[in-house]
Amino acid sequence: MKRLIALSLAGAVGAICATAHADNSAPSDAGSIYLAPMIQYSLQGNDPEIKDNFGYDAAIGVNLPHSFALEGNFSRGDFDIKGTDGTRRLDAYTIDVIKKFFPTDIMEKVYINPYVLAGGGELNDRTDYPGYGHGTYHTFTGEAGIGILTGLGRQDGSTRVQLRTEAKYRMEFASADTFGVKDPSGVVFGVGVQMNFGAPDDRAPKIVTHETVREVVREVQVQPPPPPPPPPLPPPPKGDIRLQGVTFAKDSAELVPQAEGVLDTTIASLKPYPNLVIEVRGFADSTGSQAYNLNLTQHRAETVMHYMQSHGLSNQMSAKGFGKDNPIADNATREGRLANRRVELHITGGDQGGGS
Repeated sequence: MKRLIALSLAGAVGAICATAHADNSAPSDAGSIYLAPMIQYSLQGNDPEIKDNFGYDAAIGVNLPHSFALEGNFSRGDFDIKGTDGTRRLDAYTIDVIKKFFPTDIMEKVYINPYVLAGGGELNDRTDYPGYGHGTYHTFTGEAGIGILTGLGRQDGSTRVQLRTEAKYRMEFASADTFGVKDPSGVVFGVGVQMNFGAPDDRAPKIVTHETVREVVREVQVQPPPPPPPPPLPPPPKGDIRLQGVTFAKDSAELVPQAEGVLDTTIASLKPYPNLVIEVRGFADSTGSQAYNLNLTQHRAETVMHYMQSHGLSNQMSAKGFGKDNPIADNATREGRLANRRVELHITGGDQGGGS
């Protein structure tokens, strides 16, 4: 029987290793930590002298690349010995390796993630008979099992809470000939919550501008040459101007700080053409309802319009939100959704340019 259980443990470890390189390109929550308190129920099928009972488990872990996790566990269960007043207390200290099957971006969509686990450590087996004292036996233990993490609420923030349910087989490596020690191996069911701290950053990449400082050397001349004529203005823009890099806080119409540099550059390029009539258009990705996205993109378009007007652009302007219509990229990918969350300037008239 123990040989079969040992083969099962090896099989669980093999399943973990076989999926190690299943998806290296998906977003990862590597580096985030979690706490997982659980209630357990142990079936002591290998030892008919002790009764099944509840216990508890507490785990602290860290998420690793490629959907792995490493955690330390402490669990305790108290069991009555049938036909006596004696009790057994089993304290297990284990280190477990976990492999989750779904990458982080799938977890954010379906809010469910199955996993397998395998590990081992030390088991303290304490027997206590009233009036006869107690004895504690220390031995090794191994365990392997499966489980499911189910998201409770949103799963894209810096703190995420998940329902954790699992079933594992725990085996005690104790000699059956040892006096007073019985085999408490059996199936352990657990249910609790897993609280994660730290998450992938789904914001737009920062735009870094490099400014070059030029040293200007002025020469003093008795008769300076006349200045060259100013270069002619380029033709006024037409059609749509996409504001690459103008992004907002998630689910908000508040501009991120780096977007202001892009808007300032755009304002400077449009000031020579005060007669252009401009419509600010806001777009969203496919996440969320159409009504919600229409309202959000309208506010974002108005934010950009008010910023440009307050920073010296005197053109006739209006703002309009289009929601998730008119995507320019695939909404099935993270990069495509980021590209679709955009603001554009549409030139609707007055293309003669120039002004006093």
